[in-house]
Amino acid sequence: MDRHLEAGAEAVETEALHPVRFRPDSFPTGGDVRPDGGVRPEGGSRAAELSRGPSLSRAGAEGAVPRGESGPLRVVVADDADGVRDLICLLLDLEPDFTIVGRAANGAEAIDLVAETGPDLVILDVAMPVLDGIAALPEVRRLVPGARVVVFTGFSAHTVRDEALALGADDVMEKGLGSGPLVDRLRAVCRRPAPAA
Repeated sequence: MDRHLEAGAEAVETEALHPVRFRPDSFPTGGDVRPDGGVRPEGGSRAAELSRGPSLSRAGAEGAVPRGESGPLRVVVADDADGVRDLICLLLDLEPDFTIVGRAANGAEAIDLVAETGPDLVILDVAMPVLDGIAALPEVRRLVPGARVVVFTGFSAHTVRDEALALGADDVMEKGLGSGPLVDRLRAVCRRPAPAA
């Protein structure tokens, strides 16, 4: 496993705030980490990466969410646990149909990033300082009524599911999901018809 991923996995395993660990079970090896948290393929240079422009996605990936001419789904990830947040961002940046446009450590930062970037998908941790994910959810939904919003929790999903769905979340997911099932569920959420504005 790549040394950067090993360091991230150790951070997740020692994260005291989240009793259920996020399991990065399908990260590719090789390449080095880009400054934005994605992985540069082996032999790929920073100059070559920049010359390809903002979208590094490959067309026609199996299971990809169709986006037409608009490109990959733009994602904001909010989690106060640096290791968890970085692993989610790394995981999604490796997929051709997702691109990370913002990272937040609390709900207030998430609201600011959502207002600035207008993402297609927002992932909100439940337990965060300053403003938790449940408290941030109504404002996120107001700012981006057509986006998909997923509440991500280190606790049992059923403890917050009803409240989160009532406030406009599209799904509630537990951090114990492996990386493959997490991406599959996020894609499934993003394929659903957009919520009514």
